[in-house]
Amino acid sequence: MKRNTEDVILVDKVAKTYRTRKLEYTAIKDISIAVKRGEFVSVLGPSGSGKTTLMNLIGTLDRPAEGRILIDGVNTTSLNENELSILRNRKIGFVFQSYNLVPYLNAFENVTLPLMVDGIDTKENLERGRALLAEVGLGGKMGKKPNELSGGEQQRVAIVRALINEPPIILADEPTGNLDSKTSDAVMKVLVRMAKEHNTTIVMVTHEEDIAAYSDRSIYLKDGVVEREKRLRK
Repeated sequence: MKRNTEDVILVDKVAKTYRTRKLEYTAIKDISIAVKRGEFVSVLGPSGSGKTTLMNLIGTLDRPAEGRILIDGVNTTSLNENELSILRNRKIGFVFQSYNLVPYLNAFENVTLPLMVDGIDTKENLERGRALLAEVGLGGKMGKKPNELSGGEQQRVAIVRALINEPPIILADEPTGNLDSKTSDAVMKVLVRMAKEHNTTIVMVTHEEDIAAYSDRSIYLKDGVVEREKRLRK
């Protein structure tokens, strides 16, 4: 697949096989997907269809057995582990189903942790963290630790943390899986609004059609291949 200059993610004829001493399992095979800058794509499919494997490959948390993956024009399959780590920090924000907040840090500290790790915890960047938390309705709860926040509030903290370094890509793995329908709706609206304002590309794994409805395009996987795609918005 040839890369279009508008593509921020290019998955080109990618396959991933897991091997043990006794078994060989192909999780995905010959998948090609292109995602444009600012596009919101959801990935759906039954358990075992390859959704999480595809997400891990795009996020450079795993390497493909075949094919190549380009992130913002960079061929990740040719990078070493240190280079992949740098690329992840600069290009990708992760939002997980389990929030993955540090329990002994408060909301503000969790959000600004990536700034400190990268050594860019300047006054201006820290102020952006405060502003983003206020924007998602948590201005009065910056000093609260995760166990003092509701599930929806924790997920909003996780979203802000993913956006704090202004990455071009957000990868969200079942971001509403632990939330009720009302809270899921609120979290998705925050994610969509903030991503659109920053022209951020989102790839989200979900098993829920109503959550996928927030995206611009849905990709359905089955048995490790793309079964079909559906355009939801232009």
